Amino acid sequence: MKSYQTIISLAAVACVVGFTAPSLAAEEQDETVTMAQVPAKVQKAIKTYASEAEIKKIEKGDVDGKIAYEFEIEKDGKKSEVTILPNGKLLSTEEVVELADIPDAARKTINDHAVGGKVVSTEKVFEKGKTVYEAVIEKDGKKTEITVTPNGKVVGTEEVKGKPAKKD
Repeated sequence: MKSYQTIISLAAVACVVGFTAPSLAAEEQDETVTMAQVPAKVQKAIKTYASEAEIKKIEKGDVDGKIAYEFEIEKDGKKSEVTILPNGKLLSTEEVVELADIPDAARKTINDHAVGGKVVSTEKVFEKGKTVYEAVIEKDGKKTEITVTPNGKVVGTEEVKGKPAKKD
């Protein structure tokens, strides 16, 4: 009987640790930093995209196993994100755009996927030398993000948990 209670206790502890560890790890991934904490090469690179006054938030985090600095920028009323590696190399940009500003083929694909629902937000993303468009679509109580090339080919979809990160 005592060994049965020990096994149940150990199982309960394992469940608690198993459920809380992933959420704690996720919280540790991105750290808000100041411009003074950003490497000089990154500071120089970001000046191409925004002044310090236009930078609303800086986070140091991990992107595909590499340290990266993500800058949230608001310039002329438009929101964007720029991610730069410690060596000053641009990793990616994300810019909130209007659906009407997306190329025709990509816009058609997004609208086709949104039939029976609505497009919640759209972004232009530049990464690894390529531009794609991301759209969050709300349909049947679910939110899905689709990634589309400028010529309208869907290259990715994923379910969005909770609210989308960015809105028009």
